Amino acid sequence: MRSLTFLLAALVMAPPASAQSSLGLAGIEATMGLTASSGTSFATGRLSGDFRITEAHGFQLDLSARDYPGGYLGQIDGHLYLAPTTRSKYGLFASLADVSGREATVAYAGAEGIFALGSDTILQARAGIGYARPGAFDFVAADAQLAHALSDTIAVHVGAQIAEVQEQALDTRPWAAELGLDWHIADGPLFLSAALGATGLAGPDSAPSDTYLRLGLTWRYGGAGGARRPISARPFTAPAPFDPLFRRGLF
Repeated sequence: MRSLTFLLAALVMAPPASAQSSLGLAGIEATMGLTASSGTSFATGRLSGDFRITEAHGFQLDLSARDYPGGYLGQIDGHLYLAPTTRSKYGLFASLADVSGREATVAYAGAEGIFALGSDTILQARAGIGYARPGAFDFVAADAQLAHALSDTIAVHVGAQIAEVQEQALDTRPWAAELGLDWHIADGPLFLSAALGATGLAGPDSAPSDTYLRLGLTWRYGGAGGARRPISARPFTAPAPFDPLFRRGLF
């Protein structure tokens, strides 16, 4: 986690010209955050790069880390997408996450997209299949987020996700939902975010819901900024299908 924090800080302080010099690099986004739940706080960090292959094709690469009770989770995500118009981009994703210091790995892949539902409303949706070990758990998962710009600097979002694991050792449906607010500071590259959410487990192996508060600071270079930024400047979010399980130390 310390190395990721140092990398994010170095990128934030780097001049824009250095980010633009890489081959096909269209944008960088770096986020550092803190999540508080059940009297405990956990740090998070994410670094995302958007690479344009052609005018209509692109590739997004993400590196992230999250603290959990059982150790921190390192994750790498790849998103290969097509953006045929200014109102949509969609494609395929693959994600691999691993807990430091013990055997706990989650692989997840599928399809995703970002779509404009109006001049100020954006929908992002994802669905896929995955495999987790130990335990050899197969699962399916889906998530969606609806964002709406209230002004040039303020946006709200509501999101939900669910997964399904049906194995003899674990039969449950991890779920999460959140309501959040983003504040883009003037026309600069920084924006602050805050979200209130809940996670839980449904099904035979159920668990009570647990609420959390998430705060974050994001720095972005490349593309237009503000709450009404176009789809081309919006990165895909990081998939986290087993987040409710990791929060409870059940995986």
